[in-house]
Amino acid sequence: MKKITCIALLAFLAAQTFAQQWGDRDETLFNRSHRGGFFVGPIIEYSDFDNDVSTAVGGGLGFIAGDFFFGLYGLGTADYDRLLRDDFESLDMGHGGFWVGFNYPQNKAIHLFTTVKAGWGGVDIKFDDFDYNDAFFAVTPEAGLELNVFRWLRIGASVGYRFMNGLDKTTQFDTGDLETMTGSITIRMGGFGRARNRWD
Repeated sequence: MKKITCIALLAFLAAQTFAQQWGDRDETLFNRSHRGGFFVGPIIEYSDFDNDVSTAVGGGLGFIAGDFFFGLYGLGTADYDRLLRDDFESLDMGHGGFWVGFNYPQNKAIHLFTTVKAGWGGVDIKFDDFDYNDAFFAVTPEAGLELNVFRWLRIGASVGYRFMNGLDKTTQFDTGDLETMTGSITIRMGGFGRARNRWD
């Protein structure tokens, strides 16, 4: 009986020690860093079309849950003239949707920055003799690095590839050219705290 009492007492003391060390919280997939917060910010995306660069601008917002974030994004551009013939008047393209990411280890000044953008959009091309309008679904996985500038400001640089589905074929240009490598600069502003009243 004394042995059982001693073992129970030791187990209780060990449990108390670990509870204090880990803040009385179980470590799970989403809370292992005890981090929660919210951010907003602009996104600049560069795309490569036959060795020419086109620029899209937009923004996003998200909620932070551990080393992950979940949010929304939107991007738009009006500069795709390099992949078209000279007989067009304008081309507009935009898309937006869901945005998820994984960043680790966030307490380091420079750390891994990976995201996936998945959204719906449309393209509108005006030629001299007809207009081309179509909708599409785009998925853009990205990977890069992020820098903690201040407690409330982070800047990330990443490369990725934009996959697109749903565009109808046309003889005026190759719709496959819209699927391309991308490079993005993401500025995130907000609260990136680990726990209540604690910030990186």
